[in-house]
Amino acid sequence: MKQREWVVAKPAKKGLVEKISAKLDILPITAGLLVNRGISSAEDAEAFLSASLSDLPTPFLMKGMEEAVERLCICIYEKEKAAIYGDYDVDGVTATSLLTGFLRALGCDVIYYIPDRLKEGYGVNSQALCALKQKGVTLVVSVDCGITAVDEVAQARELGMDFIVTDHHSFYGQPPEAVAVLNPRQKGCMYPGKEIAGVGVAFNLALGLRRTLREKGFFKTKTEPNMGDFLDLVSLGTVSDRMPVESVNRIMLREGLKRMESPKRLGLQALKKISGIREGIETFDIGFRLGPRINAAGRLDSADKAVELLLSESQEDVFSLAKFLDEKNSERRDIEARIQQDATQMVESMPGHSESNSLVLSSSKWHKGVLGIVASSLAGSYGKPTFLISVDKNGVGKGSGRSFGGVNIFSVLSECEDILMKFGGHAYAAGITIREEKIDLFRERFSEELAKSGQKPEHRLDIDCEVSFSSINDTLVSEVESISPFGAGNPEPLFLLKSIEVVDQKLHKNQHISFKARGINSVLNCIWFYASRKHLPQKIDMVFALRFDMRDRKRECRLFIKDIREIS
Repeated sequence: MKQREWVVAKPAKKGLVEKISAKLDILPITAGLLVNRGISSAEDAEAFLSASLSDLPTPFLMKGMEEAVERLCICIYEKEKAAIYGDYDVDGVTATSLLTGFLRALGCDVIYYIPDRLKEGYGVNSQALCALKQKGVTLVVSVDCGITAVDEVAQARELGMDFIVTDHHSFYGQPPEAVAVLNPRQKGCMYPGKEIAGVGVAFNLALGLRRTLREKGFFKTKTEPNMGDFLDLVSLGTVSDRMPVESVNRIMLREGLKRMESPKRLGLQALKKISGIREGIETFDIGFRLGPRINAAGRLDSADKAVELLLSESQEDVFSLAKFLDEKNSERRDIEARIQQDATQMVESMPGHSESNSLVLSSSKWHKGVLGIVASSLAGSYGKPTFLISVDKNGVGKGSGRSFGGVNIFSVLSECEDILMKFGGHAYAAGITIREEKIDLFRERFSEELAKSGQKPEHRLDIDCEVSFSSINDTLVSEVESISPFGAGNPEPLFLLKSIEVVDQKLHKNQHISFKARGINSVLNCIWFYASRKHLPQKIDMVFALRFDMRDRKRECRLFIKDIREIS
């Protein structure tokens, strides 16, 4: 992968920075960070920093919300049996847990169903609907899936079951003819949070249902659920599905992280403990510790275990389930390592792969449950969109693709639709089904369509500003934290320090480097995870993020290195 270009943002308008800094009593550096994120006034900056749940838009802006809520009210009052039909990834598991737990809190007779990834595949399927009908279900609510289930929703209607679709994935054509379709991406939907995850759509449905039931006097004799108690699930699903941390997502994630510090949910307590999260919690912990363990259940076994963990009120059961997920996660890592090694050998042994603008690799030996994770790793290593495909004994390939550098792989896939059996997903992650004999053609077509689109992965590191050694202090770190949570749409601020002397460097586990950056009168502690080299030169320029880190039970400022350049 070629060296990344360092791009320092142009200095913000001095007058605007000074105005924001004075009105909010924050450092000019912090005011500049806000301007870099699209803030154009002191009022907007204040609203951004103080955004709370009261700033969430009404769920009834979402197309189909009134119809969905009305049908659920009938279900509750008539004591019908409902089923939540989810997906097996973290977004689907959390959405399933949220809506199931919420409806049970209302006294609703509700079960959940998540298909087996290996036996049934993604989405709503005919056999599952027949099984739900036999269990007496009269209303099915899909979460994080269903937007393309046109035939399946029609089948449910024939079986005498109503259907509510809640989803967030991009789609083409007409949505299913359901009682209601909730998807902020559909035409005519006025809800402003277009980038919410599937669990975010489920949260809005619960929010709208609670409001309507309150107006009907439902809670005069029943305890009204606290919607804040469900934001931990929204946070888990939103981060794990890599949704942009902006607008509605930022508010829900910010409030959810607060509740995850000391979670009420027993399953989350157990999962944090077994994941080694002791002090605080960040989006990093969700994305790389909690999320993978929840995902492991659906990738290698049944996602039901993850839902059980998040819904259980038994202290004994949650630790048993958390241990099970941890074991599955270890198994998942071993499988991934073997596939990663195999796929890397393919790329290195065939020049055509390494020279292409994208990677499409396939094998009949790969476990299809973990392909997305390995595809993401390879995309990062080679700097290009990547698809990995597992071919079964019937010659059908199931694949997962991951983007890199801002490329919208879903839009490129839509141009290859004629050679695919099925495809779905969004800009950054997608799944495909394809006949084995068409994989080579798909490799060529995806590369051609990507070239035609004009999209090129960006090998750049966007830097907010260059700073002086003396400007780095606890106040700056605290103010940087106030801009969080970070992710796509609200990237973690990156800073540039030049001509830094490196002292006391140490190599950890043969992959991480810690060192001290020495200034005139002080030193700063630095860490570079998964460093691209094993030893640093004595003099460097460096790009880094600023965070507080716990050391010996004390919070101290630490620089998290993103890249360095040697000064000759």
